[in-house]
Amino acid sequence: MAQLTNGHGNGTNGITAHVRGCHLIGSVPLPDTESVFRSLTALLPNRLRRITDGETGKRQGFTTFQAEVFAAYPPMLTEFTHNAPIQDKPFTPEQVEDGIAILKKAGIRTGYDDAAIESYATFRKLRDEGVIPKGVKFQVCMPTVANVISPFTQRAFQAQVEPVYEEAFFKALRRIQDSIPHEDLAIQVDVALDTAFWEATNPRTRRENSGLEWFQPWWKGDVKQYQTDYLVRWAAQIDADVDFGMHNCYGDMEHKHWHEPTSLAVVVERAQMFMKSTKHKINFFHCPVPKSAESFIDAYLAPLKELVPLFEQHGTEVYLGLVHEHQPELTRKYIQAAAKVLPDGFGIAAECGGGRMKWEDFEDMLKISKEVSEPVLAERGLWKL
Repeated sequence: MAQLTNGHGNGTNGITAHVRGCHLIGSVPLPDTESVFRSLTALLPNRLRRITDGETGKRQGFTTFQAEVFAAYPPMLTEFTHNAPIQDKPFTPEQVEDGIAILKKAGIRTGYDDAAIESYATFRKLRDEGVIPKGVKFQVCMPTVANVISPFTQRAFQAQVEPVYEEAFFKALRRIQDSIPHEDLAIQVDVALDTAFWEATNPRTRRENSGLEWFQPWWKGDVKQYQTDYLVRWAAQIDADVDFGMHNCYGDMEHKHWHEPTSLAVVVERAQMFMKSTKHKINFFHCPVPKSAESFIDAYLAPLKELVPLFEQHGTEVYLGLVHEHQPELTRKYIQAAAKVLPDGFGIAAECGGGRMKWEDFEDMLKISKEVSEPVLAERGLWKL
């Protein structure tokens, strides 16, 4: 186990931090899948239990490539711009009905299944060559529906688009699981814009953060229960023997959050509702620890204590997104603070995917991650406990 002691300048208050491995959220700023696999295994030797394909090419902008699945009816599309409100346009009920009918007739193919199956072939090749260690799983990262229809479809269509898109999306999830051996597969749900919806249920938070107004729920009723039910439905699509994890996010549009959280209270509240309701184990769980929390880091992390019983029940690996490029001392400070909340250990990660970063910045983040973490895979190929 990696122990940050006084030799690293972080052994304050007699606390020893057990940092068990690393986690990658999704996108990596490299041109192709093979480059991603080779780079990650070289820069994070024996530190990954799961490895992403980097979401290269058109997938590097998170869900932006999904806008094209609605192209059968162009008026439905928004003029999406980072860090700016979306201009709603008026539509009659008849126009909405016509647009949905055209979309259904054209059909939706999300492309997530095609990308995963193609990347898995590269994963197998490199594992056979010994580049990827045996036992490491192939990680597929897929979003919630909010991260697709909220930014890319006009509000008037969203309620009717949701079931159409969800059906196509769940078919892609099914095909992935039918095409990739389950012992090799891990699936991660990316929960991002959903967090803005949840944060906005607090009137004070909503008033003080204009970014929360950019995206609004398309449904009526309880936001928290709606999201919980949706996540339970999402998790129900994952077979019991497939690793399943959750990435919680506050956005990364041009390296900005739409809201700077003051604590992990919202992430914890949602996780509690979800983990108590789902029948699928949450094998791994990631949450962000932003640079903006430095002056109140203990208070920021404190809510995590409430999740420890559920983590133990699910057998969950916890990964904290506290690694910040070119800031090794801040990373160590955050690790020491996290050790007070999770004394039995945790893994580390960045806050979000790195597809929009410069490679030199992303590489520095990986180097820091290696320096402050312990391998989870021994050289002889056996997993460490």
